[in-house]
Amino acid sequence: MALRTLGKSVKKVCVFACVIIPCIYTLFQKVLFWKEDLLLKNRLDGETLGVQFNMNHDNMLEVLNQGDMQEALNGEKNTSNDNAKQGSFLTHFEKAQSNSKVHFADNRSGKAEFPSKESSALKNRLPASATTMDLTRRTQQVKMQLVTPIKTAKTTKINPLFKGEWVIWNEDSSSSSLNRRLQTVKNNYVAMNKYAVNFTGTRRSRKLSSKELLCELKQRVEVATIKFGDGPFTATKWQEYLPTKNLFQELGHFRTCAVVASAGSILKSGLGGEIDAHDAIIRFNGAPTIGFESDVGSRTTIRIVNSQIVALQEHKFHDNSLYEMGVLLVWDPAQYSANLTEWFRHPEYEFFESYTKYREKNPNQPFYIINPKMQWQLWNVMQENTAEDIQRNPPSSGFIGILLMMTICDQVNVYEFLPSQRQTDLCHYYERFQDQACTMGAYHPLMFEKNLVKRINHGSDRDIYFQGKATLPGFGTFQCPNSK
Repeated sequence: MALRTLGKSVKKVCVFACVIIPCIYTLFQKVLFWKEDLLLKNRLDGETLGVQFNMNHDNMLEVLNQGDMQEALNGEKNTSNDNAKQGSFLTHFEKAQSNSKVHFADNRSGKAEFPSKESSALKNRLPASATTMDLTRRTQQVKMQLVTPIKTAKTTKINPLFKGEWVIWNEDSSSSSLNRRLQTVKNNYVAMNKYAVNFTGTRRSRKLSSKELLCELKQRVEVATIKFGDGPFTATKWQEYLPTKNLFQELGHFRTCAVVASAGSILKSGLGGEIDAHDAIIRFNGAPTIGFESDVGSRTTIRIVNSQIVALQEHKFHDNSLYEMGVLLVWDPAQYSANLTEWFRHPEYEFFESYTKYREKNPNQPFYIINPKMQWQLWNVMQENTAEDIQRNPPSSGFIGILLMMTICDQVNVYEFLPSQRQTDLCHYYERFQDQACTMGAYHPLMFEKNLVKRINHGSDRDIYFQGKATLPGFGTFQCPNSK
């Protein structure tokens, strides 16, 4: 009986060993080969996307953003940023100073001409008689287009060389390069015309040279701050609160200056030592240095903040020691044609009371208010040198800071305003928030700001590609025709 039971057990083991195990092995091999084929297919697909990008510049954003059309900014998130204001959704983009996974081919071989085709934004422009309700409705349209869940950005590997040149920002970028979502947002901002822009300038019929553009900026954009006696700033209290020295007396003149954008792509750059070696360094809004010294440096000479940071309690402007270092400047958008009195009565953010309280608490720290006329002088130069309608909103904090440093420095190195090889959808190096609009622009005319900086850059393509560094001459280092 025991032998019979043993025989049955042996028979079952043999059947299992001869039939079941080979079946399991065969199934395992099929699964393994299927995974290998899938990995190979994905790799080839990625390489194919890179080739398609280099061969078809016009469609590059659509290729790289395939499947990511639902990506957008979360309007409820309020964080400090040098290209966007924090708070309300429509001003969220004012914080942007960061990058997307898109590279642009630099084409210096030919003489680029402005396209003659009118911007599609003209079709969407609101009539001059638009009511507040019209603008509110338009605002809701923009919000609906942007408020969608954020997904982790895709990474597409592409060849870093294009026709023998580094793949860097194209100075002739236009809204046709944007994906559909950002095109719509940009056109809606043009149509909304929140600041009642009545542009009467003349579009340039030809593309200005770098020197001509530099002279336009030097002669037409005045970097000015509010002083006692300007417009409505005549009350006795303003004599106490506004600095007695003007900005240039306070800062003096510098040989080399660094403009440090808050872009996420500056992470793992190792640029901290190089940045700290400059005579003066400017940073924006709530961009920290502690914990990021190896990439962004540790010194701060000047910090520009937008009025929302000063006005809104959630930013804890009065309690954060970050703002107590260096010279502070605050800016607030005015209506396009508003004088100082009109702006003082209706600032975009009620920051004047917070400003005076800060001065009472920190009387020895220089704290200046930028004259709002500078924003629109800079905007006019951009619009006159761009074939299409740009956003009718003020330039970014970063662009304002660049002009300030060009006024007080002999040489200005701008880091990660033009994206480097580390380009990423991460908006800021100090937070985990992603959107392509932080590079391409939405609220601010950020794309056109980058175009202008690229055109006046005196540095090399290699510097842009590896370090994200543009090198600009100070206004005091060159003479212009008809200059006073």
